[in-house]
Amino acid sequence: MLKTILNWRNWRLPVKLAAVLIVPVLIAVGAGVVVIQSQIERAESYATLQRQVKVRSALIPVIGGVQAERRLMAEEAERQAVADQGRRTDEARAVLREQIAKTALSDVVTARMADVQARVGDLAALRERFDDTPAVVKVYTELIDSMLDVDEVLASEFGDAALLRTAMGLHHVLHVQEQVYYQQAVVLTGLTRGALVAAEVRSLLESNVKLGYIAGEFAALATPEQLSDYGTQFNGPDIEAQRRMLSAALLHPPSDGANAGKAGKLPISAPEWTKASGAVGTALDTVIDSMQSDLRDTANRLREETSDAAGAAAVILFASLILAASVGFVVGRYLLHSLNELRRSALDVAWHTLPETVKTGRGSTQIEPVPVHTTEELGQVARAFDEVHQQAVRSVLEQAGMRANMRNIFVNLSRRSQSLVERQLKLMEELEKYEEDPDQLANLFKLDHLATRMRRNNENLMVLSGGDVARRFHKPIPLTDVLRAAAAEIEQYQRVTVHTAPNAEVVGYVASDLVRLLAELLDNATAFSPPHTQVSISAQIEAGDIVQIDVVDHGIGIDQEALGVVNERLAAAGEGADVQVFREMGLFVVGRLAARHQIVVRLDAQQGRGTRAIVLVPAELAPRREESWESFRGEAIENQASWFQGPPGALPKRPPATARQTPESARGFLNAFQSGVQRGQPDHQESR
Repeated sequence: MLKTILNWRNWRLPVKLAAVLIVPVLIAVGAGVVVIQSQIERAESYATLQRQVKVRSALIPVIGGVQAERRLMAEEAERQAVADQGRRTDEARAVLREQIAKTALSDVVTARMADVQARVGDLAALRERFDDTPAVVKVYTELIDSMLDVDEVLASEFGDAALLRTAMGLHHVLHVQEQVYYQQAVVLTGLTRGALVAAEVRSLLESNVKLGYIAGEFAALATPEQLSDYGTQFNGPDIEAQRRMLSAALLHPPSDGANAGKAGKLPISAPEWTKASGAVGTALDTVIDSMQSDLRDTANRLREETSDAAGAAAVILFASLILAASVGFVVGRYLLHSLNELRRSALDVAWHTLPETVKTGRGSTQIEPVPVHTTEELGQVARAFDEVHQQAVRSVLEQAGMRANMRNIFVNLSRRSQSLVERQLKLMEELEKYEEDPDQLANLFKLDHLATRMRRNNENLMVLSGGDVARRFHKPIPLTDVLRAAAAEIEQYQRVTVHTAPNAEVVGYVASDLVRLLAELLDNATAFSPPHTQVSISAQIEAGDIVQIDVVDHGIGIDQEALGVVNERLAAAGEGADVQVFREMGLFVVGRLAARHQIVVRLDAQQGRGTRAIVLVPAELAPRREESWESFRGEAIENQASWFQGPPGALPKRPPATARQTPESARGFLNAFQSGVQRGQPDHQESR
């Protein structure tokens, strides 16, 4: 498996395309996941900030409640008023605790909140202390300062710049409001007493300085809109009245110290001071509410934007993956289609077009181009293959023309030679008719037979050249006559034993080719078997009326490997294999003649026990014929010698192959043989 993976050159094209695309896709997916994860984390952080905004929104009413309690204690209000305000403060504290329970706060905020809770626990006792107003105001102020510290820590945890500026600006406004309410409580304490003490004057001065510093910090952080809103609200008659009364209180001599005897009552009234300072605090409430709304809206907007950005990044990533997959699919499909077209065209040319052109020798140099019509590399390869195809077709046609010319030359030579042989045969027939000397007649028969072999060689040359022979039978020929005619075509015809064939007739247009086919097999059998042995040829009808002809010799046989090669050559000859691959031209002639008429020829042999050639003739080429006197004609000729030379039923004894025959015996045998050969001659012969 690992070796296959490492051998990337043999990967299929889709795998290679996937490997090329996988790297940028993985990078894009990784980057997209990082961006989406970052946006999700930002959205979660903004959600946390939203919860912190809610905590601050719940904290501010608690601060306001404690400030209201401090004011009531400073002006020594009725216990019922303090109790009612305490109840409202406790309700605000309950809302704050509930909101804190829903929010995950940092360790710093939790520590500061614990300090606030410890101080708030003393409120119940503090609300009952009406004997020492300055001390009570101080404790309330310390509690408010601790809650403002919590608000400052909460504001500092707003990491986003847009939120941080607003959060810190809101804290500064709360601090300014606390200074206003602190001044209100201190002055009310003095008004209750009649005059301020020196410590209270110092605290008012410090508070006034702190208020200016905090207002400057707010101006540095606030947006122009927030600054404009602050300037609009922190201005007006009430503000001026509050500042004027505060200045009067600061300039009035304190009731202790060196000027104790000179101090009188403060030149301001408690209701006017409460009204003016309360109006300033209310104006700041408007600014606080506006900034709280901005902070809440900004947090919501940022969370929605980050959520939308995360969704958009996910959509873009998914769309990019789909686009990459689509582009890869389209490009890969085009490449595969083009390559398949190239492969199909190449295989079609290799398996069909060129073999058909080679086989027929005909075709056009105007080839059908590969159906890839682009101008890029695959199109260029297709055009290059078209050029190769065209050159191959031209070469094939040129070679076919040369082969046709050579074939025509061989055909013309064989026909001329055949014409001369035919004339020679006719001349010898004339001489045989008038020759009385048995020895001369035997020599004439030998010459006749040699000429017959020459004619068969010419016909074989015609077959090898792809032409057709002129000899054709026009009437059905008895199978026995076909076997005898085949035996008469070879040189060692004396060694051939022709057995009586079944009652069948070979159709005329097949008979001549079957005679030549069997003659070649007989010639091979006599050539590759000892000269003192006999070669037999017999026929029988098998299942399906198929005629099986057997040619059997008693030679050394063929080993199985060579036998397989010979049978393959017979089949290849029928498929039109090149002649030059055969050492035995006779086998090619046999295969070519058998293929013409769907005749099956195969060899069977056993080492040292001879060779058997099996010829299977289809039933339609050698149909059965009814019994008649003509069906016994071959047997009569075969037994002719016994009818005239011996008693009935006696079989003639065959002379030894090496013994010399007398002219009379040779004449009698050849006359009988020639009568069988004559039945195998065609009704009409063409000579050229």
